[in-house]
Amino acid sequence: MEDTQLHQRLKTAVGRRTFRELGELTNTHPETVRRYMQGHAPSVEFVATLAASIKINGEWLLTGRGPMLVADIKDHALREANPGELLAAVAATLEKLTERVERIEVFLQTLELRLRVGGTHHGEAGVVHVSDRVRSVADALPQRTPPNDGGAAGAGGA
Repeated sequence: MEDTQLHQRLKTAVGRRTFRELGELTNTHPETVRRYMQGHAPSVEFVATLAASIKINGEWLLTGRGPMLVADIKDHALREANPGELLAAVAATLEKLTERVERIEVFLQTLELRLRVGGTHHGEAGVVHVSDRVRSVADALPQRTPPNDGGAAGAGGA
């Protein structure tokens, strides 16, 4: 049994927790935990469960690279990223947001059109008119035109 760098990081990560506490956190017998902490090679399951349960960065625990705490990973990654990577991530996020906004816009235009045009519908008892409340909602909707079409096919003209 030797006190490897992994074992030093394990000791740092667990702090003053007892073998019994670690066993409860990882669903491992306390005697097994004691052996792991005193130099025996820990199982992959133990290391993974321990890291997850005490919110320790698994990469740091295994290799010593990166921040110790999971909560610090994002800040570390942002500090270490080059400007090109950051710009690419921002561009990808903006593209996803734009797609979502466009889908919401289509949904709202469809809803507005249904409210404005669908003034009546046929029920079992014959023609039923849309209530005044629904009409006021339709009238309260702003007139919108889809992006990039110059307003030629907007739902507001229906």
